[in-house]
Amino acid sequence: MSHSPDLSASPRFQAPRPKTYPQFILFGDSITQAASHVLGSSLAEWYMRRVDVLNRGFSGYTAPAGYDNLLQFFPAAPPSSSIPRIQLMTVFFGANDACLPGRPQHVPIEEYKQHLTNIVTYEGIQLHDTKIILIVPAPVDEWQMAPGERTAVATAKYATACREVGQALGLPILDLWTIFMLKAGWTEGSTDPLIGSKSAPKNKVFEELLSDGLHFTPAAYRLVFDALVNVIREKLPDDIPERLPSVFPDWRAKLGVDSRG
Repeated sequence: MSHSPDLSASPRFQAPRPKTYPQFILFGDSITQAASHVLGSSLAEWYMRRVDVLNRGFSGYTAPAGYDNLLQFFPAAPPSSSIPRIQLMTVFFGANDACLPGRPQHVPIEEYKQHLTNIVTYEGIQLHDTKIILIVPAPVDEWQMAPGERTAVATAKYATACREVGQALGLPILDLWTIFMLKAGWTEGSTDPLIGSKSAPKNKVFEELLSDGLHFTPAAYRLVFDALVNVIREKLPDDIPERLPSVFPDWRAKLGVDSRG
């Protein structure tokens, strides 16, 4: 009776040690969940062959609910041959936390700040030496929304709270509230009614950036991508793609082709 040779026993057929790509996780609520087509794809192209960009956005979630999810998907063990390193992560919560009291998603400001802190100081993040970029909630446009759920003034307070957490922990901050407001014509220190509130006139820029007063249009996501790239270049220069190695070599090196000619 003949037997097929056991090729797996031969050194020639032994599987190579698996390689894992470092990961860049986009973590947040529905605004993150909907970011794949513009923001996520642009980041994936920027980091092509160096880092995998993963979307972990959860529609309707608040910072406390997000923290609960983080404990379930973020590795609690250090990177290894089977556990890729989480190299970068954006943390973007606050749009739902800022719902007015009485709404099921409302989270008091101090609780919101505590759970943001819990997220960015989570033990797994320390084990992976993950670079966190904290994203400040963008303003809302009351003119596009049903009344009684969110206000421009309340969201501004949560934006301030998010900034305070980032500053206290020394984190890179992507301040979307300020970026959107400046683009809409706001001046820091102004005593005029807050842009986006019903006390101020309708704003054309907000109509272009916010599809329903809260969620982002493709134009807004392009703005976020450009701003995020700037933050990474300025605050995390060692993590720009140009300074990261490719996981697998260039085809010339793979085939032993002399590239000097």
